[in-house]
Amino acid sequence: MKKRRFFPCLLFLLAAILLMPASIQAASAPGTVKLNSISAPAYNKINVKWKKTSGATHYIVYYKKEGTKKWTKIKTLDNSKSSYTHTSSKKYPIVVGQKYTYTVKAYNKKTKKAGSYNKKGLTAYTKPAMVKNIKAAYKDGIVTLTWDKAAGADKYLVYRKDNGKWKMLALKNSLSYEDAAYKKGEVNTYMVRGYYSGKKTKGSYDKDGVSVKVPADAAKPTEKPEPTEKPVIPTPTATPSPKPTKAPDPTETPKPTEKPATPTPTATPKPVTPKPTKAPEPTEKPVTPTPTATPTEKPATPTPTATPIPTATPTPSPEPEMSVEEMASEVIRLTNIERVKAGRSPLQYHAGLQRAAMVRAEEITRKFSHIRPDGTDSSTALYENGVACDGGENIAAGQKTPEAVVRAWMNSSGHKATMMQQSITHIGVGVCKSPITGQWLWVQDFSSNPDLKGTVIFDADGGVFNSNGSNTLAITGPVDKIIRMSEIEVPSREGYTFAGWEDGISGVRIRKNIIKILATWTPISES
Repeated sequence: MKKRRFFPCLLFLLAAILLMPASIQAASAPGTVKLNSISAPAYNKINVKWKKTSGATHYIVYYKKEGTKKWTKIKTLDNSKSSYTHTSSKKYPIVVGQKYTYTVKAYNKKTKKAGSYNKKGLTAYTKPAMVKNIKAAYKDGIVTLTWDKAAGADKYLVYRKDNGKWKMLALKNSLSYEDAAYKKGEVNTYMVRGYYSGKKTKGSYDKDGVSVKVPADAAKPTEKPEPTEKPVIPTPTATPSPKPTKAPDPTETPKPTEKPATPTPTATPKPVTPKPTKAPEPTEKPVTPTPTATPTEKPATPTPTATPIPTATPTPSPEPEMSVEEMASEVIRLTNIERVKAGRSPLQYHAGLQRAAMVRAEEITRKFSHIRPDGTDSSTALYENGVACDGGENIAAGQKTPEAVVRAWMNSSGHKATMMQQSITHIGVGVCKSPITGQWLWVQDFSSNPDLKGTVIFDADGGVFNSNGSNTLAITGPVDKIIRMSEIEVPSREGYTFAGWEDGISGVRIRKNIIKILATWTPISES
């Protein structure tokens, strides 16, 4: 009888347990927190939001630098909260541009148990603050921009709107910029955004920018330009033998290095295949996270981070070192300011000229001359990069800053005359540090119409070119480039031997107008 009574009691007890609320059944862990969103409302703040879960008396917020394994507990909140804004501090820093991953865990103080958590988390990073109080004013041929310092930025990107798109003008360390390459008689619109070079991070910006009306008669001289000697225009038929200019000492004013006239080609030079420097755009390289560690469950004991603690707000050095691209851009800007002061039109940057100038800068570390290491004239560097209408070249060695080299060129009558030519329209600047002496080498290359093309037609005069099956071969290239006859395909003609090109020329210079060159033939004698 006792045994029979025991089983009904056991079944009753089991049913009662199954019908009990989950919170009474056992000291179970809280539920998993579902993360809703993450954002960066300011340059040193990151906000994370989540959905509340059952069984939680508190929520614990963790973060870690993306790509690291160890979570750091930064805050414990009561169960009434469902969001938290992390502000950078010395103990729990947020570095601009560095990505951070956040997660949240539910905790029950009574049972001393924590729920599961989102191991992947949500990731965000902060940007420099938006640049405020940007002002643009036109005066005496120059548009001057000024702005306030932006939190989290150590440099500033300056843009001007061109055909509805923002065109970057410069990367500045200061809080001002002078523009001499504006559009006359139009409203010029500018924009400035903060930039943190430590992580190559750009800040937000005002999409409308600031505008200033530039009068149609802008860039009139405000002072009488100093007399300059007239630059020598290269003569295609002259064959000078210039002596290489010796590289000056760092503190010495560079000696005049006017371009020699382009010689008439007689032999095929050995081609040089330089590697021009490409201007990189600031890019951000995120690190792929590999979260595997479990955050500490007890809220009372924070887990220290393994990463050294940086200062909350990055402090830029008083005089940060400029990149090669920044120095080249600054030389162009300072050159244009000097041209505007002298009543000249500002020069436009040209990518092909820039590539050629960078090639030349590297070459003058080996041979400080307007004659290239392969023995050809410096203008060939322009033609190799698709640039027409060589307008001269300035070189210098030893100056440590863009300001110093432009000042040195302006103090030299020959260099100044080259810079102030009325006919030139475009510029490229090369900068290179000598691997041998440690000196900086500088190059200015100019052109009056860098994109001008011309065509030379080679007529087989009864013969045929095997490459195209035609009696003509057309070659198009930058104006002023020399085509050497030794590089041209030799045509064939039945019953004749090719005797060369008319007048026995060894080369022809491309011109704006089409040039036609005839082949000459010698009959094959019948035996």
